Amino acid sequence: MSHSCVVWVIAGPAGCGKTTVAEFLSKELDAPYVEGDSLHSPENIHKMSVGIALTDEDREPWLRKIVPDTIHAIKARSKREEPRFGVVTCSALKKKYRDAIRASTRELRERHGLSVSVRFLFMSIDEEVLERVHGRQGHYMKESMVASQLRILELPALSEIDSVFLDVTGKTPEEVNMLAKTAVLSLP
Repeated sequence: MSHSCVVWVIAGPAGCGKTTVAEFLSKELDAPYVEGDSLHSPENIHKMSVGIALTDEDREPWLRKIVPDTIHAIKARSKREEPRFGVVTCSALKKKYRDAIRASTRELRERHGLSVSVRFLFMSIDEEVLERVHGRQGHYMKESMVASQLRILELPALSEIDSVFLDVTGKTPEEVNMLAKTAVLSLP
């Protein structure tokens, strides 16, 4: 693949609006959207659906798939000249999870010669997210799981220059979408 690709990881705890923003950005950027949860193994999905928090070891293979699977979606869909974009949702709650995604991106560049970079749009919200999740139907991520996500949450550090932070507390989905678009277009 000779064209450069930018993978935007829409990150944050469950219930913060990642899917809504990712779908909006996918349309705005004319980019494929990969639902990161669909990349989890059946074992991980089962664990989460019965309220068992994933371990770092459970997450490792999933994190390594985030960028390569999004690149595959870009290659399958994109016929445009560079740059080409892809959008994927992934909680990326800890710095080491974001670092694992960065490492898989470096591997694609170094081992496979792909021109690819990753950017994170990190969405944060306060405990109001628990109310949103409580009312959700048909999703395996339950309230107790979101509470565990909030406990382990590590906001991006200033040194994470590939990350944009967006506090979505108290904002409407439309406001969040416009802020997300502005943020995505502001990061080179």
